[in-house]
Amino acid sequence: MTEQVGVTRKTVNAYTMSGAGRDMMYALYSTFLIVFLTDALGLSNWQLVAIGSIIAVARVWDAINDPIMGAIIDNTKSKYGKFKPWILIGALSSAVIFFLLFQDLGLSGTAFVAVFGILYVISGMTFTMNDIAYWSMYPSFTTDPSEREKIGSRARIFASLGMFITIASVPLIYQNFSGGPVKAFSIIALIICLIYVISQVAVFFLVKQPKNLIIDANQRKTTLLDMVKIIFKNDQLVVIIVAILLFNIGYFITTSLGIYFFNYDFNKYGGAEFTIFSGILAVSQLTALGLFPVLMKKMTRKQLYTISVAMISVGYLLFMSVGYLLPMNMLFIGLAGLVLFSGQGFIQVLVLVMLADTIEYGQWKLGTRNESVVFAINPFVTKLATAVQTFVVTITLAASGLNSGVIQPLTQAKRDNPNLTTEQARALIASNVSPEMLIGLRLSMIIIPLLLILLSYGIYRWKYKIDAKFYQQITSDLTDRIMSGDL
Repeated sequence: MTEQVGVTRKTVNAYTMSGAGRDMMYALYSTFLIVFLTDALGLSNWQLVAIGSIIAVARVWDAINDPIMGAIIDNTKSKYGKFKPWILIGALSSAVIFFLLFQDLGLSGTAFVAVFGILYVISGMTFTMNDIAYWSMYPSFTTDPSEREKIGSRARIFASLGMFITIASVPLIYQNFSGGPVKAFSIIALIICLIYVISQVAVFFLVKQPKNLIIDANQRKTTLLDMVKIIFKNDQLVVIIVAILLFNIGYFITTSLGIYFFNYDFNKYGGAEFTIFSGILAVSQLTALGLFPVLMKKMTRKQLYTISVAMISVGYLLFMSVGYLLPMNMLFIGLAGLVLFSGQGFIQVLVLVMLADTIEYGQWKLGTRNESVVFAINPFVTKLATAVQTFVVTITLAASGLNSGVIQPLTQAKRDNPNLTTEQARALIASNVSPEMLIGLRLSMIIIPLLLILLSYGIYRWKYKIDAKFYQQITSDLTDRIMSGDL
């Protein structure tokens, strides 16, 4: 048996609830930064593509830094542990940079692109400190699979709640704010940055890590060469890396283009439809996350993964049909979102617990335990996926003609007349949009993501081998080795 002191309710509550503040900030950063640049600042096509390219390159660079940051965290020794110092430092520094990214700094042309690029690179590097340390802490609470599933599910519930609060509220605020979208985004960024910092300060002071024989086993210092071996010799980790990367690229493209779908395809700019849709998605995802521990008692992870991908596929097909085979209304759009994001909610937790399981697998196979290096993979693939997603989104907006033909005229009209009514904005959109623009938007938002997610599922089914029986064998072997002094 594993000698373990259980994680306290106070720790679980403090850790999981803090995810709401983190994901409020990250949702603003990942979902609305391009929207701020297009709908508030009104960037030209060349600036938009340049910014998209900078973000893509910066994300790749930032992703490379993630495993290095993981190794730094694994080697950290302090009276606060190895996770908490980086959680706090990363939160304080990244909050300042996130706030600056959503300000009109009075620059234009090449100067704006250059300053934005510098701020964006710094934002990724500072947030990495917090992100990797935060999620690396999760598997250190317990090695019990059911406990991990419960904590992981709760963490994703609060993270999703924070994300949906931001996604649902920001469009209503910036599209209808009397002071204009630039001022609206500035105020939104300040409030969310403060919530983010407070949530991470709470983790620093309230979370206590329990004792565990396997988790607390003595570890040698992790070198950069060790880091590379840890990643590439852990074959199950490599499988998860590829599967998550493909899945996230598809999912992120859809969510990033969603606001443009509602504004310019559905033509509900300034309305509550996107907020209603976000509410539907919140309910579907939170329900899926809440049901996850219950379903895990009735089926295997592989079975739930298969059901989830089937739901996502049906949701995408319904979405593509709206306006063509099905009526363009909230009933069918909401139904598509309900099915799609319920499946996505299940996969969020599945990925989290499967990634955690590869830690013990790597410890069993390689003889060293490295939570931070392994959990650096999650932000690593997220940032690679975001790099591709941002490039696809900016190219879609520029190449389809939506940016120059629809978004820029609307942004200029709102600058000329800050009191432009919703009806006037929608009439301007309707007069400028073309069927070719909307087809290009749908193909990027729906068909490309669906193909990527199906490919991700095929890789997972073909190569991922850790099931309940295998994991039990791993933890039993590890306990025996530690008790005998072999590890």
